[in-house]
Amino acid sequence: MQNNLMNFANIFNVSYKNVKALLMAMVLTLLLLLVSIPIQARPEYIVGLTEQGIRLASVEQIEVGFNYELEKMGKNKDYLLKIKVYPSIEPLTKLLMEHKIQGYFGAPVMVIKNAKEFNSNLLFSPEIGNKAMQRYVILVRKDQGLDQFAKLKNTAISYCTVDEVGVLYLQKLLQDKSLGGQESFFSKMLVKKNPSLAISAVFFKETAAALVIENDFKVAAELNPQLNSQLEVIEMSPEYITNLLALTNAIEGPVTTAELETSVLGLGNAIKSKKLMQSYNYGAMRKIKFEDLNSVRDLVESISKNNGKSK
Repeated sequence: MQNNLMNFANIFNVSYKNVKALLMAMVLTLLLLLVSIPIQARPEYIVGLTEQGIRLASVEQIEVGFNYELEKMGKNKDYLLKIKVYPSIEPLTKLLMEHKIQGYFGAPVMVIKNAKEFNSNLLFSPEIGNKAMQRYVILVRKDQGLDQFAKLKNTAISYCTVDEVGVLYLQKLLQDKSLGGQESFFSKMLVKKNPSLAISAVFFKETAAALVIENDFKVAAELNPQLNSQLEVIEMSPEYITNLLALTNAIEGPVTTAELETSVLGLGNAIKSKKLMQSYNYGAMRKIKFEDLNSVRDLVESISKNNGKSK
C-alpha cells in the first residue's frame, strides 16, 4: 500500500505526505457521507389495547412477549406489526380517530360504534375452546337459595374488567325482566382483574353471583372440582363475539391486506403457543365477518333504545 502511494506521488510530483493526507481526507469524507444518509426505518402498524382489556397477562408480558413474536415473524418483511397497551380507552380511541395507530384489540363495542373507521375485511377474533363466539353465564352458590335471577336483588355481583359485552348482556337481562338498572338492582358490582378472581368471589361468598364467560368457568372447574359441586348457572347468554382485533381503513405504505392478514393470523399462533393461553383453551386467531358482530350490535341498540325511552 505504501509503495503504491509513493509511486502515485512520484508520477504527479507531489509529496508522499500530501498524498496520504488527501487519501485520509477522502476516506473521512466518505464515512461522514455514509453516516449522514438516513436509514429508512420500516413502517410500523400499531394495534392498541387497554390495560383493562388484558384478561390473563401483565402489560409487560403483552408488549414484550407478543412484540417479540411479531418481530420474529416480520424480520423478512418491509413493515412491522406491533402491539401497544394504553391506560384506558379514551387515548386509544383518540389515536385511532386521528389515524395515528392502525388497529384495535378489545371488546367489539367500540368497533361497532365507529364502523366506518375499520376495514370490514380485516376483523379477527381469538378462538376460545375452538369457538370465536362465547356465552356468558351467571353463577351462584347452590346453598344460598338464589336459584332465580330476580332473587339477586340487593346483592353483590362480580365480573372481570375485560367483559364489556358481558356487562351489556347483564343490562339487557335486567331490561327484559323489568328489574330496573344495574345500580338500583345490585348492591355492588365488584370488578375483578381476571375471571378466576370473579369466580372465587362468589365461591368464597364475597359476592352472591359472578358473571363470566362459560369457558372460563369450565376451566376453573377443571382445576377445582369443588366449583362444580358448589356453584350453579342460573342464566346463560346468547353467543357473542366478546373480543376482536380490528384494523382500520387508514393503513398506508407498502403493506397489503393479505400481508396484514398473515401477520395477524401468525400472532394468533403465537398466542396459542403460550402455556397460560393453552390452559384457558385459547386457540388461533379466526377471521370473522362484520355480520358476526350482529348479536353485539343488537345488544347495544336495544340498550340505547331503552335508555332513550327512560329519559
